[in-house]
Amino acid sequence: MASLPTRYELRLERAIANLFTSIAANPIRYAIAAVLSGLFIGGTIFSLIEADTNVIDGIWWAFVSMTTVGYGDIAPKTTGIRMLATFVILTGIAATAILTAALAGRIAEARLSESGLTLDLDDDFDEIAARISNLKQQYQHDERYDDMLLRHADMAVLAWQRGEDPESAMQELAACVKDHPEREERRNGA
Repeated sequence: MASLPTRYELRLERAIANLFTSIAANPIRYAIAAVLSGLFIGGTIFSLIEADTNVIDGIWWAFVSMTTVGYGDIAPKTTGIRMLATFVILTGIAATAILTAALAGRIAEARLSESGLTLDLDDDFDEIAARISNLKQQYQHDERYDDMLLRHADMAVLAWQRGEDPESAMQELAACVKDHPEREERRNGA
């Protein structure tokens, strides 16, 4: 049996949910903040701890690490800076993920607006349900005409088989065919 989450776990989940909500509201701002914090915090700490480097070297190292290019011209030598590299690389990955998600969201939103659909799925389901209902009504209407057409054809065949004059039954059949909705659709090119 699974145990209930602790108060700490619930607070952590709530904090993460709030962070994601905040990022979703302003994705570009958070991507820029991730890049700048990775560059300046990581680069400055790198230049302070590693020997023979300055702030420009540190920012260059952070940028190359953040983009995961890793030229190797400047590399961390201490364990602490290698741990810092993890932070710098993760900020680059986070910024890329946020920008990619924001771009994908904008593209999806543009495609939905071009197609006449909405971001609210309830509206789309209502539209589809209405279309299905209209198709069902049209199908039932067509079925009634088809049944009537079949009855008139049966009457004409029976009159012919009995040796009776099938002329009146054929005229009713012709009138039924003439009024059939599919015939009108074919004339209109539907």
